[in-house]
Amino acid sequence: MNIILFGPPGAGKGTQARLIQKRYDLDLIATGEILRAEIAKKTPLGVQVEQIMAEGKFPSDDIILSLFKERLDKVSAKGLVLDGLPRTLNQAEKIAQAFEEAGCDINVVIQLAVDEEELIKRLSSRVVCTACGAPHTANSSSLEGETCYKCGSNHFVRRTDDEPEAIRNRFKIYNEKTKPLLDYYSKQGLLKVIDGMQSVEEVNKEIETLLGQMQVLTRKPGCLYSAQDI
Repeated sequence: MNIILFGPPGAGKGTQARLIQKRYDLDLIATGEILRAEIAKKTPLGVQVEQIMAEGKFPSDDIILSLFKERLDKVSAKGLVLDGLPRTLNQAEKIAQAFEEAGCDINVVIQLAVDEEELIKRLSSRVVCTACGAPHTANSSSLEGETCYKCGSNHFVRRTDDEPEAIRNRFKIYNEKTKPLLDYYSKQGLLKVIDGMQSVEEVNKEIETLLGQMQVLTRKPGCLYSAQDI
């Protein structure tokens, strides 16, 4: 089962990707998470993309596609969730080509539909745990007296790409370069739309219902993963 999660910054793709990954025992390629880890480790790639991401911009297609191909070579035959890519038509075409060369299919593209202004408010109040990266909501970046629900740490920080100016820039780029992919996937019959303004639990329930309605997926010899039908 190969799934692409699609939506603007802050739509909840990362949270849902991990829930799907755990529920269906799939591999995950999350470019934002990979890049932030590279930045934290101060690798050459991390140094290269740190300022780009701080300004609310996205790394080049070459960087993203290189990460995708590197991770794709390492995933198992169980299936895959893509979180944070593709972001451009060029990326979408190259990713489709990579699957085709492996004799595999993209089975479904799930769009988390959200309200842009509400998302900007949500992102502006988001901080992350410095120990494990779990997201939290706060009126300040300190969350004084609070502990992380995931690891128990009490240290939090606002991501530079969650600053209001960077957020608006991310949305501008998303609307110009990424949103047109909705039509691209819709024409292929792959696009399914979920109301992303619901609670995490409600969104996940709708996604599980959708995936449960799809036919059982089977593997082809020599293929990472493929489908009988959707």
